Amino acid sequence: MRQSGPDPPGTGGAGTAGPAPAPALGRFRRPYPLVGEMAFLVGVVLVWQLLRIPFEVPADRAIANARRWLALEQDLGIAVERRVAGALAARPDLRDVALVVYQRLDAALVFAVLATLRLLDPRRYPTVRTAFVLVHVPALMVLALHPMAPPKWLPGWPGGTTPPVDLSADLLNQTAATVSLHVGIPVLLAVAAIWMRPSSRLAWATVLYPAAMLWIVVATANHFVLDAVVGGACVALAWAVARAAHGAVPPSPPEAGARTIALTGLACAVLLPAANAVLLRLAA
Repeated sequence: MRQSGPDPPGTGGAGTAGPAPAPALGRFRRPYPLVGEMAFLVGVVLVWQLLRIPFEVPADRAIANARRWLALEQDLGIAVERRVAGALAARPDLRDVALVVYQRLDAALVFAVLATLRLLDPRRYPTVRTAFVLVHVPALMVLALHPMAPPKWLPGWPGGTTPPVDLSADLLNQTAATVSLHVGIPVLLAVAAIWMRPSSRLAWATVLYPAAMLWIVVATANHFVLDAVVGGACVALAWAVARAAHGAVPPSPPEAGARTIALTGLACAVLLPAANAVLLRLAA
């Protein structure tokens, strides 16, 4: 004879909160081992890079859009790019460092921070993962609807360059400047770090990351200020949807010690950008 007692979870018996969530919903709300999580993120970045390529447009059209974008900034009183880029162009040594950060180190830092967040708070990390995925959706829509050249292609721009003769020669969309995820993703990571550990001074120090990237993308003439605003708007939308989808999530203790987390972040910073580059070549 069956003894009375609480119904098993998910059976919908009396006294339960209701049926268990759908398996698919439960899967995206749970954390996975670090290797799987990082492999998934590399895949997300790879898909993002490949999906952007078909939306590249001829340089003259992209430059015309950039001129209109700059005119809008002038109307808004935020067109500071020439002054900032000119100051950096006068310091070639500092400009070289800024370009290295923009072209090489930023991706490494993104992967390092994501790996750190995964080990720091496994229970809350899935919300960050969802937001990271979702931020690319509106960003792709923006660059498809408004393809634009970077400021450095505008004639006479401090530290500027001429557009490549053949834009299709590489595996990148070079007319996607309207949205700056070089600033947007660091904003997302800073928000996530503060959300996970709101009382940590180190977490609050992460706001320096997007601030530094904003200066770098503007000073190296790769983006306008408005591009960063658009990137931030994409992050705000993605974060709101992710928080709503995951609901209230209590914090959890770290999965590893501070030294292990630091070393793991460093390893991801070295290995994952290299893996992404190899996969991008193979996919092309």
